[in-house]
Amino acid sequence: MTDLLVAIFGFWGGVARLYGTQLLGSPWNTLLINLLGAFLLPLWNNFFGTRLVKNRKWLLVGVGTGFFGAFTTFSSFCLDFVKLMMADRQVTAILYLIISMIGGILAAWLGTTLAQRLEMKVMDF
Repeated sequence: MTDLLVAIFGFWGGVARLYGTQLLGSPWNTLLINLLGAFLLPLWNNFFGTRLVKNRKWLLVGVGTGFFGAFTTFSSFCLDFVKLMMADRQVTAILYLIISMIGGILAAWLGTTLAQRLEMKVMDF
């Protein structure tokens, strides 16, 4: 069941990524999607998913691994960086690299922190 849900949610994560890439020009669409995914995955894994799916770990993994795994991508990030470097846009490439890495870590931290605060608020009620 878990494998099937990873595949189904992976399909929808890929579709969401496809439409998301049409918002901005490359490489900025990849950056935006990856930062959004880095923020939302901890919220799903640490708060919303655990509440919505209760004891259905297969659904938690299906959405976390399937949807967010397909929605975000390391390979597009790397390819965009290399394309910028090969186009002699080194300053933009380095800026893109720094924003992607530090921004991704900060987005994941913010998502985790928000999930923890939401958890504490729920426990207070």
